[in-house]
Order: sequence, then structure tokens, then C-alpha cells
Amino acid sequence: MLANRNTAEAASVALTDALTQAGQALVTAGQAVLAAASALGGQPACFRPVASLSRTPALLTVTELVNEYLRGKARAGRSDRYLRQLKTSLKSFACGRHSVACDQVLAGEIEKWIYGQGWAAKTSRSYLNDVKGLYNWAMRRGYCERSPALGVELPVLDGHGTIAVHTPDQVKQVLAIARNADLDVCRHLAVRYFTGIRSAECHRLREADIKLEQNLIEVPAVKSKTRARRLVTIQPNLRAWLALGGELRAIGDMTVRRVIKLSKVPWPHNVARHSFVSYHLAQFQAANKTALEAGHSEQMLFAHYRALVTPGAAAEFWSIVPG
Repeated sequence: MLANRNTAEAASVALTDALTQAGQALVTAGQAVLAAASALGGQPACFRPVASLSRTPALLTVTELVNEYLRGKARAGRSDRYLRQLKTSLKSFACGRHSVACDQVLAGEIEKWIYGQGWAAKTSRSYLNDVKGLYNWAMRRGYCERSPALGVELPVLDGHGTIAVHTPDQVKQVLAIARNADLDVCRHLAVRYFTGIRSAECHRLREADIKLEQNLIEVPAVKSKTRARRLVTIQPNLRAWLALGGELRAIGDMTVRRVIKLSKVPWPHNVARHSFVSYHLAQFQAANKTALEAGHSEQMLFAHYRALVTPGAAAEFWSIVPG
């Protein structure tokens, strides 16, 4: 019995020694692997805590990051127009930084780029927001730990927050010129003026979205900025403009701008949409209905549009028909 116990104890000690030796061998092997990895990376060969391996090194250059970001947006189904605009801004940002690691860009470099191009404040803000979106995405993917764009202030817009609308006479002039210059553009602008559909949304609409028999224009969820489907009533004057013909199709933004330029009417940002919301609220006195058709909140309406135009001007706006 005693002999058996001694034999078991000896075996246990031998097993413990073997496990200890094996553990030491694994530690030594691990240190060798880490040292080799460090040497390949150009760093001194030294042992690093295992916890340090949890960090993902930034291996992408700025150009590679931009390309992967654009591919991701395309896979997500973003519109061609959005992708073209994003490509333009990020291509400008990547210029001169093609081989720079994405996590080595400094806030000062971005600031110099934004303020050194002679862009209008609106363009600078838009481009900077695109770079912020790029780096927010990069952080979520683990390509970098910080966003240098966060350290750059957005340029201030002159008159930021003001709402500009066209007078009924200006609307008549724009549509009359468009009718003679390009009937498709005239149809496009009439829809924007008398439905408040956003310009980007209107560029995505097609004839099938006009439901004349139901007296509605549908903005499908996939074509809506808010990704929520909405229906807008076709008012009698818009029906008259639609009766002129033309086609709601893919029209280049520059084509629309050329026609607007012919009218010699100033075109502030979102003026067609702002005109619709202002005149609709003044004419129908139903904030919930205006908000529903415009895709706005009622709080937004009362904060920016209430009492912006007179009831008399609203009545004139909604009576604008082809002469």
C-alpha cells in the first residue's frame, strides 16, 4: 500500500515538472514569435505584453481608406449623385496624401486644406463634413483611434439659418423661361416649387412616381432623404403645369442650373422647397399637413416659416399656371 502511494506521488511530481517545462517552452516560443514580428515591423526586438496585440495597426493609406469607404457606401445602396459628390470631396482631400497612413494625418493639415482652396463657406463645410464621415467610419472599422477632422472648426455661413423664398413673380419668370428652354426642366422645377420635394429627391423621381389618377406624387422610401415614404398632393396649378408635357427623368444638376441662370432670378439654397413650405402654410393654415407633405417636423415649421409670407402672396403663388 505504501509503495503504491509513493509511486503515485512520484508520478505526480514528474507530471508537474513536465507541465512546468512545457509552459516555459511555450513562453519562450511566444517571446520568439513576438520578437520576430517586431523585427519585421522595424521595431526593436523586445517582449510586449499580450494585451498590446488587441490593437489593430493602421495599415491603410489615405487613398486606400477613401477607396474602401466609397465601396462601402456603394454597397449600402447610396445614390449615384451622392457617390459622385463624395468622390469629388474625398479625392481632393486625398490629393498629395496618397501614400500617407490614414492615422498620420493631422488636424492642421486638414485645416490648411479646407481654408486654402478659396472655396465658398458652404463648400468648405460640406467637404469637411465628408472627411469627418470618412474618419468616423475608419474608427468604427478599427483603422485608426482618432479623427483629426474633429479638431477643425466648420466655416461660418453668411446668413446661416435664414429662409429665402421666391416671390410669385419670380416663380412665374423661372417657369416661363424653363418652359421655352427645356420642357423636361420645366416639369422638374414645377414639381419642386409646388410639392416642396427636395432637389436631390426630385432628381431620383420618374414619371411612374406621378400618380395623376390619385392626384398624388409619391416619394418612395428609397428615393427619400429621410428614407420614409411620403405622398404629396398635386395642387390644381401643378396639374396644369404637368399637362404641358415633358418627362420627369434623370437630369443633370448643371442642366437645371443653366436654365435657372437664363431666368436671371437669384437662386438661394433650397429656395423652391422653402417657397413651397412658406406658401403652403400660409394658404392652408394646417401645420400638420404642411409638415407631412414636406417631410418636416411641425416644430421646424413654426421656428422658421410661420408668418414668412402673406396670405395674399400665398393665394397668388397657388394660382400660378401656364400663360
